[in-house]
Amino acid sequence: YGFYWYHQQLLETQGILKLFVPDSPTASLLFTLALFMMLTKKPKPLLSLIACGWLIKYGLWAVIINTHYYFIGGNYTFTNFHLTLSHLGMAAEGFLFINDIVINKYHLISLISLMIISDILDYKLGIHPWLFAQSQLKAAAFSVAVLTSLISLYCIWLYKKRY
Repeated sequence: YGFYWYHQQLLETQGILKLFVPDSPTASLLFTLALFMMLTKKPKPLLSLIACGWLIKYGLWAVIINTHYYFIGGNYTFTNFHLTLSHLGMAAEGFLFINDIVINKYHLISLISLMIISDILDYKLGIHPWLFAQSQLKAAAFSVAVLTSLISLYCIWLYKKRY
């Protein structure tokens, strides 16, 4: 259902930028691939780190945006409630798995770079997930910057803890 949620936005987004639109479904897809690789005894730490970083970032981002919508007086429906809970689950999955990934400097730089590139594309080119209200734009941009920073710091801490 995740990719379907973005179908209209994908139709309106040009070319390669389409790859950067469906943040949460992409995180779930990457995590599924990473989990498959782990289960088949062929773990891919870079894939796993990116998947978990994305799950945490966009899981928490969606929780923040849906909760923000409620607090600004939006029409918070069952869909918003479901999105909040399911994305909280995404973030929890990311936190459960990220601690066991063997991270090297290349993985760390790759994840941080991808998160920053995604933020720039989302908020400079305007391909961020459509918001429930236009008045959420500042909160969305601020929260994604904070999440990128915190996840980056957490992954750096994990790396330093091991080495």
